[in-house]
Amino acid sequence: MQLPPEMTFSDLASGQPFDPSALRGKLILLNLWAAWSPATAKELPELASLDEKYSSQGLILIGVCLDDAPAASLLIFAERHGIRYPLVLPGPKTLDLIEPMETIPYTVLLDTQGKILARFRSPLKPNDVRTAIEKNL
Repeated sequence: MQLPPEMTFSDLASGQPFDPSALRGKLILLNLWAAWSPATAKELPELASLDEKYSSQGLILIGVCLDDAPAASLLIFAERHGIRYPLVLPGPKTLDLIEPMETIPYTVLLDTQGKILARFRSPLKPNDVRTAIEKNL
């Protein structure tokens, strides 16, 4: 996996840089979310289901938090919604590489080379996402 070098993240809980080496050779689903967005809360059960179903087959789901609330409250929000996948904050240039981002939440599927394969605007259509994942696993 080669994410563009400008696409960096930091771990939401620790604030430490997120190690992209764990992503090598994996299909990545980036979900950009914010706790203040009602649509985010609606999508989280489906995302948790995707993570549960496809993580063993090579999908890495990462929640990219676009909320400026304190990390502790965001982690509580995620825990309440059953989120077990990594939660990160975007680095300074990350969002520029994902543009155009029209809504929050917004989900992007990246191939093993870090290229964008598909974009999913809210409301997330589970069948569309599952089809794209299965086609590229």
